Amino acid sequence: MAIKTTVSQLAKLPAMNAPVITLNLNLNKLAYDANEQLRVKNILKDIQKEVGPSIDAFVSEVNDLIRQELPYDGITMIADRTGAQVYYLIRTSVDEAGYRSENSIDFLSLLSESPNADYTLIELNRDNSKLYQLQNKRVSPLAVDKYPLTMQDALGTELRGGELNFSARGGNAQYHGHNETSQEKQIDQERYYRFINDLLADDAALADHQFILMGLPQNINLFKKLSRGLKLATIVIDQSVQNLSPTQIADLVNAKIEDYNKTHSNDAITKVFRDKLFTDITNIENMLNANQIRHLFVASKDEINEHDPELYAKINEMIKQALAQDASVSVVKDTNDMPLVSAVS
Repeated sequence: MAIKTTVSQLAKLPAMNAPVITLNLNLNKLAYDANEQLRVKNILKDIQKEVGPSIDAFVSEVNDLIRQELPYDGITMIADRTGAQVYYLIRTSVDEAGYRSENSIDFLSLLSESPNADYTLIELNRDNSKLYQLQNKRVSPLAVDKYPLTMQDALGTELRGGELNFSARGGNAQYHGHNETSQEKQIDQERYYRFINDLLADDAALADHQFILMGLPQNINLFKKLSRGLKLATIVIDQSVQNLSPTQIADLVNAKIEDYNKTHSNDAITKVFRDKLFTDITNIENMLNANQIRHLFVASKDEINEHDPELYAKINEMIKQALAQDASVSVVKDTNDMPLVSAVS
């Protein structure tokens, strides 16, 4: 029976008998796409042809998991050549089904393929707002019960800043205005944003969510000033997205996240740990053997293969050792002026 695991837990398991098969599956597509079902069927045939009858148990486990209709977007399955040890990791995205056969588990690839972070996005305008969810790098509207799409929805008859209220008496529609001073409009906006914040903070389903704010800088700054109890991401989209489609918003947000991760991963090496960084590989290996590493930074697979491919196996083993010791391991991209591996004790 296939066992659900994580990359860190996988690193603590005994070594598998080579070759190790790593199979990525897009469960969303498998549920409805006949072409994807055929693709996976052919992939399993290729695995059987390469490894032989000993891998049949693994193929059976794959088919069993597919039939279970697991509630995940994707999974990565790992097994040794006997199919006796089968594990799977949850994935929030799998671009394309595929497999690789290796002498050992490729921990660097697994970390690079780790789930994309999901966020809840708050579009902030002065008198209206929307919620979106970023999942699997895709943006879609998010429905939250009683969420006030407009300031009028939140404040009702207590709206003070000059908005027109509607009432009907004896069949005649009447509109009456309020004082239109900018000060009262500002008060209404603050009350509106507090209402949004409190509603989201009290929603148990959103308790662990990170929120990315989107809107004009003055709206973002005001919401940040008033916010309590929400996990606001450092990343913000400081422009109006009011007239953008979900696809356009996704392009903006994903680009901002990628830039942020790249910059701050590099900063972690060059600034935060500047005086504590070890870069000599032999020294790092000795420190790992003494269980003295807290953070391990490694370049991407492509960069290692480009600069020193013979070093890849050694770095992969260092990653496994660090994960087994519960050290933090980060894959740092675009490290042209940085070492392929570095560490902090």
